[in-house]
Amino acid sequence: MSHKMYDYEISRDSQALPSFWYSLNNSCAPHFHSALELVYVRNGIMEATLNGKFYSVQNGELLLVPSYAVHRYLTPIKSDTLVMIIPLSYIPAFQKILAGKNFSLCHISDKSLNKEVARCMRRCCELQQKAPDSMAIRGYIHVILALLTENIQLEDMSAKDDDALIRNILSYLNKNYKNSLSLKSISEEFGYSSSRFSHIFNKHVGCSISEYVNALRCRQVAGMLLDGEKSITQAAMNAGFNSMRTFYRSFMHVFGVSPSKYVDVFKENDEQRHSCASCLP
Repeated sequence: MSHKMYDYEISRDSQALPSFWYSLNNSCAPHFHSALELVYVRNGIMEATLNGKFYSVQNGELLLVPSYAVHRYLTPIKSDTLVMIIPLSYIPAFQKILAGKNFSLCHISDKSLNKEVARCMRRCCELQQKAPDSMAIRGYIHVILALLTENIQLEDMSAKDDDALIRNILSYLNKNYKNSLSLKSISEEFGYSSSRFSHIFNKHVGCSISEYVNALRCRQVAGMLLDGEKSITQAAMNAGFNSMRTFYRSFMHVFGVSPSKYVDVFKENDEQRHSCASCLP
């Protein structure tokens, strides 16, 4: 499976088809997209932050990420998860139902409901390997959404000013992270004082501006290394780092391993995902 599964950014909205995959030690920087996202924890614990609210999702539990919710994942020790991304345009009937609405519950602990949803997610993951746009996949997705809408109340989508601001900030950073950025320059871009801007960002995203920007740069470097870039230094410079010391410290913070070790670990995990693709959750 390609490393591009980790490219969890706003660009995901350009994808017309749903995506399903198994992820070991799930982790990603804060981001958002219009697609609906589900993460089922098969084993271990995955921590998540959605619009500034913290969740600890454990074995057998489900995380439902609504459209445009700013979210990030971390794995404190170990997690084995099954992830599903569904573009709303792929399901016109439910797109109408969910228009202007969000699910009122994000952390779902109902084991009976979760078992049924996970079963459908697993079948979609298996079918995706053969026919990514099959009628069977569409059928399972409709079953998943029917189960969710029948069991979880819908509410009006939040229109909080801070939520909209954070989405605009993340869009800006996603486009400009390779450039020279500072808290002062970004704050001025959005018309805020540095202290107020830093407070809003930390509250909703869970990290500082510099940590987030460096995380974006590190993921760019990781992608280049997996694509065959031989020079770690050149990859770091191309991603926007101007200090290798900062780069290595940031990379270790984001991925928990050195750049060279990351490539080896990813290849090992990729083989494990292939071998466990048909395992029961």
